[in-house]
Amino acid sequence: MIVNNDIEAWLLFAPFWILGIAALVGSLWHMTHAWLVSRRARAAGHKLPDHGRHHLRRGFIWLAVFLALTLLGMGVGAAMGLLIGR
Repeated sequence: MIVNNDIEAWLLFAPFWILGIAALVGSLWHMTHAWLVSRRARAAGHKLPDHGRHHLRRGFIWLAVFLALTLLGMGVGAAMGLLIGR
């Protein structure tokens, strides 16, 4: 069975898209929770609690993972472009 080069390139991108979207959703979830926790703490007259720092730290980690997967996916795309020769 012969696979079209365009389909093969998209199949190579699929893991990066799926993992990248999951990392972006995780980042947004943690950032939202960090915002909610910090808002509640400020309303009570406190500084950011450990729970808020945990979510903020995890949010930045997942954002970095998303950016790394995006760059890695673009690198794979560039390599495939050079290998296929289009």
